[in-house]
Amino acid sequence: MVVRKTANNAPASRWTPPARSARSARSARSAGAAPGQREDGTPLVTPGLYLLTRAASPQFGTPITVRVIRERTDRRTYHGWTWIEAYQINAAGDAIARRELFVMPAGMRPVPPARRGPRRPGGARGDR
Repeated sequence: MVVRKTANNAPASRWTPPARSARSARSARSAGAAPGQREDGTPLVTPGLYLLTRAASPQFGTPITVRVIRERTDRRTYHGWTWIEAYQINAAGDAIARRELFVMPAGMRPVPPARRGPRRPGGARGDR
């Protein structure tokens, strides 16, 4: 019986995770990460409202505002980059799309919450 393999199936012998020495593993555990950072020094992304520009990723030539749901820590990425799940926010403050984005946390700018004035009784137009 012939078992077919897909073209992109690499044998296990060709991909092995890099070995960590016992000394480097001990020093990483003892040093620990600073609060708000991973062991590699990349800042963690906390949920909130952010403005994403080219500083966060080249894909944001036109800046967008997003509300971060969570950071995807289950995916391996390059140093200084991370995956986030977020809602894209329009000018009115409404979510218009749910997106997974590959960004540099150091380039994400927090947006302060919008200040709303006191509400007037009788609706937005007022009494005439």
